[in-house]
Amino acid sequence: MKKDLKIILSLLLLAFVPTIAGTVRFLQLTSGEVATPEDQRFFDDPIPVFIHIFAVFFYSVLGAFQFAPNFRKNHLKWHKMSGRALVVLGFLSATTGLWLTLIFPKLPTDGEWLYSIRLVVGTWMTLCIGIGLFHILKRNIQSHSHWMIRGYAIGMGAGTQVFTHLPWFIFVGGDPTGIPRDLMMGAGWLINAVVAEWIIRKS
Repeated sequence: MKKDLKIILSLLLLAFVPTIAGTVRFLQLTSGEVATPEDQRFFDDPIPVFIHIFAVFFYSVLGAFQFAPNFRKNHLKWHKMSGRALVVLGFLSATTGLWLTLIFPKLPTDGEWLYSIRLVVGTWMTLCIGIGLFHILKRNIQSHSHWMIRGYAIGMGAGTQVFTHLPWFIFVGGDPTGIPRDLMMGAGWLINAVVAEWIIRKS
């Protein structure tokens, strides 16, 4: 039980900062307040932003309970029902992320690599969830679990990016731009992907 609680709280903590950021963005859009010129792009096409915020929030929170083994075993019906919702939420998170990357204007702080990194990450997350869905339909529980871990890990990349940016904020100061920002953003997804593979192999 303690292990389950540790897993759930750790994942919820990882989701905390992105959840706050999404809430701030949601309140900003609903109030009509444009904080910076760069924010105007969200007001020009707010629907995918709303969907992305909604999907990421519920995907990260519901998903935290999916990976606690004893909780999952003792609440199997809940696991199956929430799992169906998580497939939809995961697809929405990934595809709206791709939409925002492809359609929205690039920020001045983004380097040349971040666009491609986001396309790779969004596509990989979509594939992971799709493959995970395929395996559960074939009743291959172990492979299903492995691919869902991979998809969830990528989906939680924004939480890890808080930590990859932290050394810059402490030792350099200000917002990173260009290649340094690209590397710190990419490192968040890479760390999660590596940890996911470690968990899969350990299990």
